[in-house]
Amino acid sequence: MRDVDIVGSEVNFRKPVLAFGAELKNTFCLAFKKRLYIGKNFGNLENLKSFTKYQNSIISLIKKLHTKPEIIAYDLHPEYLSTKYAMEFARRYGIDQAVSVQHHHAHIASCMFGNNIKGKVIGVAFDGTGFGSDGNIWGGEFLVASLDNYRRAGHLKYIPMPGATKAILEPWRMTISWLDNIYKGRTKTLGIDFTKRLNRPKFKIIKQMLEKNINSPLTSSVGRLFDAVASLVIARDKVNFEAQAAIELEELAFDAIDSRFASYGFKIKHGDCLVIDPSQIFKEIIRDLKYGVSHAKIAYKFHCTVAKIIKDTCLILRKKTGLNKVVLSGGVFQNRIISELTLDLLSSEDFQVFSHKQIPINDAGISIGQAVVANAKLAKRG
Repeated sequence: MRDVDIVGSEVNFRKPVLAFGAELKNTFCLAFKKRLYIGKNFGNLENLKSFTKYQNSIISLIKKLHTKPEIIAYDLHPEYLSTKYAMEFARRYGIDQAVSVQHHHAHIASCMFGNNIKGKVIGVAFDGTGFGSDGNIWGGEFLVASLDNYRRAGHLKYIPMPGATKAILEPWRMTISWLDNIYKGRTKTLGIDFTKRLNRPKFKIIKQMLEKNINSPLTSSVGRLFDAVASLVIARDKVNFEAQAAIELEELAFDAIDSRFASYGFKIKHGDCLVIDPSQIFKEIIRDLKYGVSHAKIAYKFHCTVAKIIKDTCLILRKKTGLNKVVLSGGVFQNRIISELTLDLLSSEDFQVFSHKQIPINDAGISIGQAVVANAKLAKRG
């Protein structure tokens, strides 16, 4: 348990707020006045031992502090164990002020809080999974956000996840999803290593799932984009731990770090909400593979492209909104190449760029963001 003074922050939690965190890398947070009490990282709550410790730690802290929460905050995802426990907790203790907080808004709010930022910002929240307000799986998000509210201003193009969570464990499924979206029936004829090593019966099943929309939820996740590219370039078709494919792709990219900055193509569809289409990335990666370009250079060029997507999208949003502060959050920014390239590109365009200092940039910081958002929402209501 960490007892944290909110150094330099003007945020005052007038009522005790208990935030229940996310599902993975879970922490909980009890905030009151100018102090945060943050639970340890409980990991994956689907692990019974972790979930039991999580529940016991919350009750233990409340008893220790003699502070009953008056507000609870929880993730928008209705199936998260943390969300279900929050509902049970509210009923058990008669708490009627409950605030659901969208996952990526919590990411951005935690970073704003850690940097004592007021007003609106352009929030870039890139990660693997977060339940969206439209019921889809978000993870490549551009928000116009304040502490109490947000608007989705842009996102990566939706693509199906064949097999849902199975697609996280087997990145080749995401590669097929993207290639099928781009090439339709011509995927098997591309003549690259990926298609040569495809298991034909499995490929047929995935195609049927995509065509009939069977267990294939839509995602805008940058994490899943990394998975698809990693399977295509380095043959990482299965993973043994979270973000393994992305980590290995980054490690390979470091071998070409001295290469000149170059990026693959992509399109940004304009409208009330910008949509970034990375289809051209796959076409040009396949071209490079056929031309014998080193896999390290392809990996580095892909990293450059992700950073350029962020810069170009933020430039459009600055023109639309007049906002110049950009907040970066989410697990993708644990990638050193992405974070450094993004900072360089945004700074070159005179953006004020903020990232995390003490608060974790990944889902371990979600509970703090939830507490901050809930407090801000209720303060605004008076």
